[in-house]
Amino acid sequence: MKKTREKIFRRRKTTAGRCEVCGEEMPLCYRCQKCGYLICQRCMAEGPRKFSCNTVTWVCPNCLNWETL
Repeated sequence: MKKTREKIFRRRKTTAGRCEVCGEEMPLCYRCQKCGYLICQRCMAEGPRKFSCNTVTWVCPNCLNWETL
C-alpha cells in the first residue's frame, strides 16, 4: 500500500510548496514530474512566454522537460 501512495505522489502535477521563481510558500504549484521543479500559478501567469507556448503545456526551465497543465 505504501508503494502505491508513493507512485501516486510522484505522478502529481500540482502540489503545495515553495515556488522556485519567487521563493514564496504557495498552496498551488505546478511540479515537473522529471526533476521536481516547482513554480506557482502566479509566476506562471506573470511570465507566460517564459514557460508556456500554448497555455496547455509548459517547459521546465531546469531540465527542459515538457509538462501538461
